[in-house]
Amino acid sequence: GDFNACAVSQKKCVPQRQDDGAYPEPSPEAIVKKFDTRVFNGRWYISAGLNDAFDTFDCQVHFFNAPTPKTLYGQLNWRITEPDGEFFTRDTIQRFVEDEKRPGILYNHDNEYLHYQDDWYILDYEAGKGNDDSDAFVLVYYRGRNDAWDGYGGAVLYTRTPNYSAAVKERATAACDKA
Repeated sequence: GDFNACAVSQKKCVPQRQDDGAYPEPSPEAIVKKFDTRVFNGRWYISAGLNDAFDTFDCQVHFFNAPTPKTLYGQLNWRITEPDGEFFTRDTIQRFVEDEKRPGILYNHDNEYLHYQDDWYILDYEAGKGNDDSDAFVLVYYRGRNDAWDGYGGAVLYTRTPNYSAAVKERATAACDKA
């Protein structure tokens, strides 16, 4: 953390990787037209992801709290398997605010570490009927920028259970195809 902040943000020893267009903003038609952030309240697992560099770590469980329909706080936990089989565990708290005109977009900006900014695009969701509903999901496509990389991105499938159901896979696949 401290080394990266110094080398990348403060001293600029590492040049910023520029946006190569690999993760474009999705078309407006691919983003849900309405979204209440309170759908995210509680525990969610990342059960699938697009980008191996960011999305597919072991045991990603996130806890969300949405104090309003347009604000979301997330306690994001993840662990990375190291070459020796040990785990490198990290967590952070992130704050998201819904776009005023396009409620299917959530912004996480104004972060101090590496000055990162993440934009989440909700491609599809099903609120579900409880904390263990295997058909509840939120499909998030994201793109972001920080001092090291402008234009990183990926997608994650949040589910209430560690694994997604066949019905969720079918809907998520259709939403990805549309994007």
